[in-house]
Amino acid sequence: MKNLTYDNENARCVPYDSPPPGLTAQLHRLVTEERPGACVGCGFEHNCRRDGCAVLRKVSRIVAATGKRGTTS
Repeated sequence: MKNLTYDNENARCVPYDSPPPGLTAQLHRLVTEERPGACVGCGFEHNCRRDGCAVLRKVSRIVAATGKRGTTS
């Protein structure tokens, strides 16, 4: 099955939110290209100047949710 991870603490499989299409590619662009060039037209932008990078916020939420479930890689 897709989009499942194992929760060791509760001994069960739990679903996780998969990243939206293009998130991995845009994250790679942020690493390899200079800003703001990598940011312009990324498709995820929404008040990034005020709230911070939308891509990094989304990745942060995914990592935090995975960590809360007690999973390890």
